[in-house]
Parts: sequence; C-alpha cells; structure tokens
Amino acid sequence: MNNVEVGKESHQFRQMLQILIRRFGLLEKEGAQCCGVSLVQSHILFEVDRTKSPSLNELSSSLGLDNSTLSRHIQGLVERNLVSRIQSPTDRRYVTITLTPEGEQYEDEIAKQMNIYIQEILSNVPENKRGQVLESIDLILEAMRNSSCC
Repeated sequence: MNNVEVGKESHQFRQMLQILIRRFGLLEKEGAQCCGVSLVQSHILFEVDRTKSPSLNELSSSLGLDNSTLSRHIQGLVERNLVSRIQSPTDRRYVTITLTPEGEQYEDEIAKQMNIYIQEILSNVPENKRGQVLESIDLILEAMRNSSCC
C-alpha cells in the first residue's frame, strides 16, 4: 500500500470514528439525562458497577480523567447519595468508590435505556453480520491498547 492509499484509509477511518463517537455520544447523553445525571457521572456509575469498588486511581485511568476532575464529579454523586467513598483503614490516601442502593437503581435505569438504544442499532445490522461487527470493534480496541498514542 502506498502513502496516498494509507492517507486515504486513515482519513476514512478517522471520519468513521468521528461520526460513530458523535452519534453514540448523543445516545449516551440522552440515556443519562433520563435519570438526571451528567454524561460523565453516567460513565462513572457504569465503571463503578462494572469494576466493583474501584480506587480513584483506577477510575481515573479507565475513564481518562484527571484526579481533580474525577473527584468533583464523584463529589456530586456522593451528595446525591449515588456513590460512597470508602477510605482504606490502613492508608487514608487509598479510597475506593462503591454504588449505594440508590446508585445501583440509577445505573440499572441508565443501562436499560442504553440497552434499548443498542438493540435498536443492532436490529438494523443483519443478524449474520453482528458477530463480525463485534469482532471488528474488538480488533480496533486491541489495536488502540497496543498503540503508543492511545
């Protein structure tokens, strides 16, 4: 493949990713707003549920947020009684985040809304191609994990 073809391929890939991110981001925003939390707070609730009591550093890393930004969003969730901060008894600097029962309900409601959106999207993909779509996304995620820039 020559440089011109690689450039066109890169441009097409970037364009497709931008459209995918914008469209899916709007769906996520609508899904989170159903429950009165911001998009970032929705991501926090999802990650806390997915990873079960992550530390602040683990959350910061998985969400790509700096600690001060993450702490502000978590404080808002604490004030709404959706998450709890739990300090380690041996190291006050080590804090884990857990969902409260109310936070679990919020996350469940957001998950239901997102599942409806995702099922609608997948219903427009031929059934025999859905595995291929998931495999392709997995390949892209793996390539990103192996890239020095991501």
